[in-house]
Amino acid sequence: MTRLRFLVAALGILLGGCTTLHAEPTYQHGTVTLPSGTAISVEIADTPAKRTLGLGKRDGLRSGWGMLFVFKNTGRHPFWMKDMRFAIDILWLRNRRIVHISRNVPPPASGEKPVTLDPPVSANLVLELAAGQAEALGLETGQSLRYQF
Repeated sequence: MTRLRFLVAALGILLGGCTTLHAEPTYQHGTVTLPSGTAISVEIADTPAKRTLGLGKRDGLRSGWGMLFVFKNTGRHPFWMKDMRFAIDILWLRNRRIVHISRNVPPPASGEKPVTLDPPVSANLVLELAAGQAEALGLETGQSLRYQF
């Protein structure tokens, strides 16, 4: 009987550990302020796990929200649309300045391979917004954004 209790306890510990390995990451929140003074709330993707998942597996973004990807090194950081369910605008930033914008990037169609976007410039931050928001907010290459997190 003692052996059975030990096995049940060990199995519970093992299975409990498995669920934490696949848990969704928790995102810190911050604010990106646009040249117009408009503030956008953002989730901060600052770890490999958070950057890999990004906005994937979601049905959309709340109004006034985006996701800010933070990289330790400036470089050409490609993005793909794996597990995306809605179109987005992707803005690459270097030292707070917008250096490239990909507008209205669609999610992959069912069974289609996800698109990878490889920017022509180096960046250390990437801001993802709902499709059409970059234009609606008047965002253009060369503008500087402020952020807090």
